[in-house]
Amino acid sequence: MACLSKRTDGSYRIIITSGETRRHIELGKTPKKAANLCLSMVERIMASQAAGLALDVETANWTAKIEDRLHAKLVKAGVLQQRHRRTLGDFITQYIGERSDWKPGTLAAFKTAAGKMLTFFGADTPLETITAEQCYSYKAELLRKFSAGYTSKNVERAKLVFNAAHSRRLITDNPFTDVVAGRHDNPKKQHFVTVDEANTLLVACRDARQRLIIVLARYGGLRCPSELVGLRWSEINWEKRRFIVHSPKTEHHKGGAYRVVPLFPEVETALSELWESLPDRADDRIFPDINPNKSLGSFIAKTATRAGIVLWDKPFVNMRSSRATELITIFPAHVVNKIMGHTEAVAIAHYRQVLDSDFEKLSGLITDEKNVNKSVNEHAILGLNRLETENSKIAVTSSVTMSCNENSSGTKALKTPIIAEAGLEPAQPFG
Repeated sequence: MACLSKRTDGSYRIIITSGETRRHIELGKTPKKAANLCLSMVERIMASQAAGLALDVETANWTAKIEDRLHAKLVKAGVLQQRHRRTLGDFITQYIGERSDWKPGTLAAFKTAAGKMLTFFGADTPLETITAEQCYSYKAELLRKFSAGYTSKNVERAKLVFNAAHSRRLITDNPFTDVVAGRHDNPKKQHFVTVDEANTLLVACRDARQRLIIVLARYGGLRCPSELVGLRWSEINWEKRRFIVHSPKTEHHKGGAYRVVPLFPEVETALSELWESLPDRADDRIFPDINPNKSLGSFIAKTATRAGIVLWDKPFVNMRSSRATELITIFPAHVVNKIMGHTEAVAIAHYRQVLDSDFEKLSGLITDEKNVNKSVNEHAILGLNRLETENSKIAVTSSVTMSCNENSSGTKALKTPIIAEAGLEPAQPFG
């Protein structure tokens, strides 16, 4: 049993009696209410130990948050065990090591965010000592230095760390729980890449493969570089004008491992140009030199410098965004989303842009029913496979006479499910 004793000098102590053994926990001069709370918690801890039960939430929270000096006294009296403090730096290192499921880009972004956390909170800071007030201050510090979208992503990654610590019972609650991350997108960084801007970059490219990268980003709407890695000559159907795009970003979603994309005229021309320029067609991969860890930032920056233009923010994201914005003006959302490989919510939040031309069209809107129907029909007769970008200066050619799905002997391999969906007859391995 345990009882509270007050000395003549006004200090308190808890006396624990077990048979003929007595143990003291010196509380010092403290308010009676605080002393009674400490006695109550000691009794709860002892009762749980006697029954072989885990501590209730309130008691567990109290033991986790008491100062080190009192905790050491409870350990000395045999009420608690010595706690093992996990520091923020140690836990982040462990957590990163466990996330083998992350793509290289995700890992790199998380390490950058982790570095900001460690700089602000301190690598040697015990996890349980980080408070909600400090977390709000961390967000405020990020907002002073970075955009709202970048801050949001960093706050979400911090929440991820502390959620993991909470699930492992290292902390009793997540101090970031009530810190609102905010919106991810940054409208200020959106830029519609015009046909003229794209053509200026194409002229500055050094070879057909570089031109194809620009075309696939701007007119194919591919994510670069991740979706360039898996492109193969054997997965192009020239006759039906479509090709397969493997998507590492969405492969963990059901049905998101790949998608079938039309051979838009600009894409077909650029692919044909590269195919005809290859001296050795032994490699089935269209971009054998690109891997998931390769950044195309240097390539696009140097190309823009040679072209004599100021490169816009997020060049590849904005090229993909521009294509999504073009397509949605002609085709239904479910068709565009399928081709682009994103959901409607993601498209609205990150890709679709409102252009000056939209305001011009709206300001001259004709409400006459006959004219409206005529306009709708004109859009309807545009075939998806024959979509041509307005003012495009890239001519469509038919220079390829041999299907890339045939090998030199003309034999063809058995269809696989993924190839069959795209209507392809895959070739035997090149070479």
